[in-house]
Amino acid sequence: MSFTIRIISSLLITMFAITTNSQATESKAKTLLYISPNDYNYSVHLLHPYYDYWFEQGPLIEPVALAALKDKLGGVELCKANEMADTIIKIKPHLFYNPQLRVYHSKLVATVYSGAGHLLGSYVGEAQQQGFNSVDIGTKLDITKAYAAAMQQLMTKLPLNLTSIEAEIETKLPCAMIGAQGEVRVNLY
Repeated sequence: MSFTIRIISSLLITMFAITTNSQATESKAKTLLYISPNDYNYSVHLLHPYYDYWFEQGPLIEPVALAALKDKLGGVELCKANEMADTIIKIKPHLFYNPQLRVYHSKLVATVYSGAGHLLGSYVGEAQQQGFNSVDIGTKLDITKAYAAAMQQLMTKLPLNLTSIEAEIETKLPCAMIGAQGEVRVNLY
């Protein structure tokens, strides 16, 4: 009997600790930038006949996107865990390298959500950047330039007033839940 009481009490203490640590907090910024953890954890391979280059898109797109959004919208922070804000912008980067023409083709898809999780709009910015795929530092510089050019085009399409009528609603969605929505996958096999 005392064994089951110990188990039940330890389970209750664990549940209490989990619920107190998992509370969502209100962010100081009105807009949060969400970049998928997959862009930080999984590498992308740029095809080239002689050089293999693998890189993570998240660390390269994060400073470019934050700087551009801060210049246009003001107070923007990066979504790290369970912060809440009036607007959440999810950015999905894509990059392709054409080795014959030595051109990087970058594409950024920005999906804007209200604080309650409703879709406000989706915007696309595309750009091209000449460059070689050989030296690590030079390749990262060319990729960053390609992302910066795509982000500048995206900023021309993104509206200045992203706040919605739902900003006054008290039930807000934590920004980490935006990433829980499944991404559309197309299997060609």
